[in-house]
Amino acid sequence: MKIKYLGTAAYEGVPALFCNCRVCRLSKERGGRNIRSRSQALLNDELLLDFNPDTVVHYHRYGFDWESICGCLITHSHCDHLYPDDIEQAAPGYGGKHRRINFYAAKSGYELISAVAAKTDGGAAATPVSAGKPFTVGDKYEVMPMPANHAATTDPVIYSVACGRKRMLYAHDTGYFPEETWALLKREGRFDLLSLDCTGCLALGSDWVDGHMSLGTNVKVVKRMKAEGLADEKTVVVLNHFSHNGGQTYDEMLSEAQKHGFIISYDGLELEF
Repeated sequence: MKIKYLGTAAYEGVPALFCNCRVCRLSKERGGRNIRSRSQALLNDELLLDFNPDTVVHYHRYGFDWESICGCLITHSHCDHLYPDDIEQAAPGYGGKHRRINFYAAKSGYELISAVAAKTDGGAAATPVSAGKPFTVGDKYEVMPMPANHAATTDPVIYSVACGRKRMLYAHDTGYFPEETWALLKREGRFDLLSLDCTGCLALGSDWVDGHMSLGTNVKVVKRMKAEGLADEKTVVVLNHFSHNGGQTYDEMLSEAQKHGFIISYDGLELEF
């Protein structure tokens, strides 16, 4: 499998709008991997993970083929992960003739998407998902949604996605996993790649545990996953979804994450696993 990180920031992006904090100033000055758009990823050039306001920018920047997109998994209904207004562009009057865009989302996201998809004359469609109930996308991807530790009103889920003999976990936005999720993870088996929320960055002072995670919490998650046979030394661990409020730039996080064998994501990062 292959994953491409189209965007790697939390809601604000880095640098954030209107902000003049140290992280935003340094990121702007240094550029490169320190500049982050809102989080979105693409598996095997055909399965999107989230649909945020930066989707059109990611499309322009990376040139993926919409005719190859078999589906889009939505983690939850916060606007930096689901921007339903742009789905209306799937209507023939905006987007012409194209392959239908199939979205998969839990209750609140499903309701938002359905309302807009109804205006697209078949250009977009929504399928409801529920935590603990597996489904298939494109006759190829076996997907298991699991409860996330995040704002309950957004019906948040994280996703296990398997294709052939490979399996990955996409865990954004979430804090330390609920016990219900740990039980479901055990049913999934070993993961080849873990993509973990690290909104709080290095969290110097106290770890982020609920709602979002930071490096220290990531370490605890990976330790438990290894102890329970869900990951091993060959499992690729990527930290993703960073906020300027975490307190560090890409450059400042890199060496600390490498001590644990973790990869710090950046916009445009592509990995095969």
